[in-house]
Amino acid sequence: MKVLVYSLLVLFLVISLFPTFLMFSTSFVPEGDLFNRTIEKTVSDFEAPRTVLLTRVRPIGKAFELVKDEKNSFARLDSSKEVIGLAFSMGSSDINRLSHLVFKVRASSALKMNFFFKDIRESVEKFAEIVIDPTSQWKTMRVNVEPKKLTLDVLHISQLRITIEGDGTLEIDDVILVNRYPTLYNFVKVLREDYFRRYLLNSTVVSVCSVFGNLFFCSLVAYAFARKQFRMKELLFSIVLSTMMIPPQVTIIPTFILMRKLNLINTYWALILPNLVTPFGIFLMRQYFEQLPLELDQAARIDGAGDFRIFWNVLLPLSKPALSVLGINTFVLTWNDVFYPLILTTSREMRTVQIGLALYQKLNVFTWPTLMAASTIAGLPIIIVFLIFEKRIISGILEGAIKS
Repeated sequence: MKVLVYSLLVLFLVISLFPTFLMFSTSFVPEGDLFNRTIEKTVSDFEAPRTVLLTRVRPIGKAFELVKDEKNSFARLDSSKEVIGLAFSMGSSDINRLSHLVFKVRASSALKMNFFFKDIRESVEKFAEIVIDPTSQWKTMRVNVEPKKLTLDVLHISQLRITIEGDGTLEIDDVILVNRYPTLYNFVKVLREDYFRRYLLNSTVVSVCSVFGNLFFCSLVAYAFARKQFRMKELLFSIVLSTMMIPPQVTIIPTFILMRKLNLINTYWALILPNLVTPFGIFLMRQYFEQLPLELDQAARIDGAGDFRIFWNVLLPLSKPALSVLGINTFVLTWNDVFYPLILTTSREMRTVQIGLALYQKLNVFTWPTLMAASTIAGLPIIIVFLIFEKRIISGILEGAIKS
């Protein structure tokens, strides 16, 4: 029976973590997605009809010769006929993910091959050169690409150029660009986007301020409900708890009108103030304070401490597990909030990271790896905060579940 229970737990754990694994793994893919990775991209294999091929491959000099044998087709360059190279169309390609270039070649004599990239601004830059020894057999050659050393616009490369120097003929086939895998470039690309770092900053400011506000104000209100005696205390506490049943869609319109009257729309205050105190935080801290013995308060009063000093110096230090639970809960809810930032902000400069993820799909060239990299970056702060406070969260849950 225990084996069955443990097997089911492991199965549920794998199923629950699979989307996170999928997101994290896809963010390291250069192109495509996790199940259809594009590691190699064929620039030209010369198998297409000549009319189609000439739209992708242009001769440098006079027209190149397209040769067909029993197995495949390939291009022949002859320097004596002023056919000195080929220019392969790449559209407007980002080559930051490139690792190397692979192609097949054979030469009638020793020849020097030069490799160039051309960007959309018509700038041309050489990135490699190799010497080909004469051979009658096809040889697979590799040329490394280091985009960081190029001064071109590597985000918009329009052509790959290959030229030859020397006397003789050179035959070339299967020109393939090979990407780095795994690659960190997707994370770099996301962080280079003009507003994504701003989204992260906005979410950090709002979340941190909301956490500290909840820790202080919720604890302060909870102290009054747990330690002070006043009329209709239980009724007021019931009213506070009942507000947890009101969905945010109901309160967003009054909140928006209030923020507009205060001229706080599209500011940090509009995102922070509605989250400074939450009924869940008051409930959690009140229940925890009630478990602490009243003798602590009485001993402090004998020593001359007032209410705030008892709250600040006696109860709060003993409530670190509950504060950790409240802090992580507030941070997660605020960081993942989409509804309030969407309504209470109007400019891209004030959007939070969750809104930024939605905008990222609409305002940028959509690719799964970059979107998953952006999602991973957005999810990392929550994982880090949880790992830091894991022990306190677990102890807080356990202590809150046990009656003293």
